[in-house]
Amino acid sequence: MMKKQPVLSFPVVLLLSLLYSTTTLAQLSPASAPLKPVQPTPTPPAEAPKQPLVPSLPQSPSDSTPDTAAVDIVGILRQAKSFNILIRLMKTTQLINQLNAQLLTTKSGGITLLAPDDSSFSELKPGFLNSLSDGQKLELLQFHVLSDYVSSSNFDTLTNPVRTLAGSKPGKVELNVISYGGSVNISTGEVNTTITGIVYTDKHLAIFKVGK
Repeated sequence: MMKKQPVLSFPVVLLLSLLYSTTTLAQLSPASAPLKPVQPTPTPPAEAPKQPLVPSLPQSPSDSTPDTAAVDIVGILRQAKSFNILIRLMKTTQLINQLNAQLLTTKSGGITLLAPDDSSFSELKPGFLNSLSDGQKLELLQFHVLSDYVSSSNFDTLTNPVRTLAGSKPGKVELNVISYGGSVNISTGEVNTTITGIVYTDKHLAIFKVGK
């Protein structure tokens, strides 16, 4: 009787075929180093906008102290075209030298100038300025300079009476600031005035126009 040859089932044949192929390839070719995983190319971060998206108050080209110290206060007032009397008084009393020196030495804080325009001076009694000594004129102007930088939105944070370059002595007129809504009122108890505009600001120096 003829013996039957064993028949390999399909799964067994497939398994042997895979094992044979793997052994043959391993003998014929050298071992290859495992392939390194492909690293995704990093996406560079989006470049920050070079200019603010929302416009802000006028500022100097740089907020650093050296550039601020180089600001020409008289030139700024002259360009505004309504501060001729103030400019003359600042020069004759040498207050401009004091302001420039303070800007040169300030590290933080700065100064704020409350600048009366020519129409404000015209409301004074005739001959009033001429009746003052140089020292009194200087003190009058110093009374219009706050010892720190104050932005247009920070007047409501001040504590009254506000400190000025004129200093504070018993019996001396005090400066009080009242801010409500978008209006800023300045009062000495006898004289009241209002800030009517921003002349200049650069984070260390602020000049505001005051007048009725």
